[in-house]
This record gives sequence, structure tokens and C-alpha cells, in this order.
Amino acid sequence: MRAPKLRELKEAIRSLFSRPVTVRFPAGAYEAPAGYRGTPRYDEATCIGCGACAQVCPAKAIEMIDDLAQSPPVRRFTIHYDVCIFCGHCELNCTTTTGIHNTTEYDMTTFDRASLVSSVEKELVLCEGCGAVIAPREHILWSAEKLGAKQFANPTLALSSAGALGLVEPASASVHPGLRPDSVRVLCARCRRTTVVGELWG
Repeated sequence: MRAPKLRELKEAIRSLFSRPVTVRFPAGAYEAPAGYRGTPRYDEATCIGCGACAQVCPAKAIEMIDDLAQSPPVRRFTIHYDVCIFCGHCELNCTTTTGIHNTTEYDMTTFDRASLVSSVEKELVLCEGCGAVIAPREHILWSAEKLGAKQFANPTLALSSAGALGLVEPASASVHPGLRPDSVRVLCARCRRTTVVGELWG
């Protein structure tokens, strides 16, 4: 019965003359270890604006808004850190795997919750037929690059890819719903279906 008490006394004496194990935060800086799930941040260079992060966020901390009034129209993503639970699902389900990632930042002390946000904007491509949103331009170009030569099976992908290289001019404003001239246009799925059916069946 005496051995455990002697061991505890030994540990107490050692602790009395040793340095504290805990860090002196916030009085002193603390560097989080690698792999720590801190505040998520967008990488504007590799984010394609697909919206996968917003769809899988369990806390609904990522707000996705298509602003069609802006010229050119943009899709805006805003992370609200005061709602985020730092689960890492956004990074895990990112289409490009590098568009958003959890940093090791953890100190978000502030008196203004409105400052706890981070945003990124991506230019949108609109349907030349009806004006509906197709996708962010970077998402279309990323898909075309992944498909390689198969992109030429879809005029929207091929034209967007060629337009980025400066090989095609913007389409004219005139639209011919369901007729052959509209088959080679940047169209949404609904207008593409209408054009294909109209060309095949008249």
C-alpha cells in the first residue's frame, strides 16, 4: 500500500521543479502541429467554383451565391468561421483536391463576428440561349482539360476551351431556338436538348 503513495510523492516533487507542460497561450505563441484542422481557406488559383464544398458542409457554414447583376456575373463563396465546425469535409470532398484546405490557424478571437469570413469569386458562364447559369468558367475549362480530346463531343466544352485560347470570337446575339445554327453555341442542358431534338426531328 505504501509504494503507490511514494510514487505519487516522487511525481509531485518532480513536477514542482520541472517546466509546465501546458502552453502559455494567449500570453505566448503556440504553433499547431501538422494535420491540425484549423480555419479552412480557399486557394483561388486551384478552386474551380464547383460548389462541392458548400454541398457537403454539415454546418452550412459555406454560403454560395450566384450574382448575375455583376458584370461579368460571378459565383461567390463565403465561409462563415463563426458557424464552421472545422470538420474538414470541404477539403476531403474538393473536386480538385487543392481548391480548399484546412490551415493550422486556430486563433479567431475578435469582437466583430462579421469579420470571421473568407470569400472567393469565380466568373460564371451563362447559356447563350436562355441566359441560365451553366457553371463557373474555370470549372468548364478544368473539365475540358480532364477530358482531353473527348471535350469535342460537347460544343460548350470545346468552344469554352477554344475561347480561352483566343481561337473563337463571341457568338452573335441572334438566337435560333431548335435550329442548326444554335448547335455550335455555349448552351445549358435544356437548350442543348431542344437544339438536338429540333435538328433531328424538325
